[in-house]
Amino acid sequence: MKKLLALALGVALGLAQTPSPEALKGLKPEEALALAKRWREEGQRVVSYVTPEAFFFEFPDGRKAQVALKDRFLLAIAPYVSRTHPCQVHYFSSCTGELQEEVFEVRVLEGEKEVLKTQVRSGKDGFFELWLPRNRRYTLEIRWGNLAATGSVATFSQSPTCLTGFRFASR
Repeated sequence: MKKLLALALGVALGLAQTPSPEALKGLKPEEALALAKRWREEGQRVVSYVTPEAFFFEFPDGRKAQVALKDRFLLAIAPYVSRTHPCQVHYFSSCTGELQEEVFEVRVLEGEKEVLKTQVRSGKDGFFELWLPRNRRYTLEIRWGNLAATGSVATFSQSPTCLTGFRFASR
């Protein structure tokens, strides 16, 4: 209980948001994701990226920290119309996609079974994120107005966390 009160007080005072390894202690993966995105938007000089196993953070003073992803896999996806970049590991601190702050309809299928159907909004960086179970193969369908992009994704230990190959075409 004391730890929870200290964390709440730290967040209220803005202390937990200061870029440092201490700000990441005890955070869940979703909270580490939110912090990585916030630090980028604030222009903090923190290098942050996600591998299949964890979020990694490198601070200006040379210190490093990580937050384990545990039982799920994070995919960062930047669909595009005309411009993209090759990427395997998603860097929250620097990767930028073409379609920023856009709303997409997303479906994830495992075989014929629909695993997820949702509406997402890309961030200021042009990416949206999906949390999926590990060690599986999926079909990802993304729709944006009258355009669609479809492809295979996987969540294995060697799978990419940065997906930039979903090019929109008329459906």
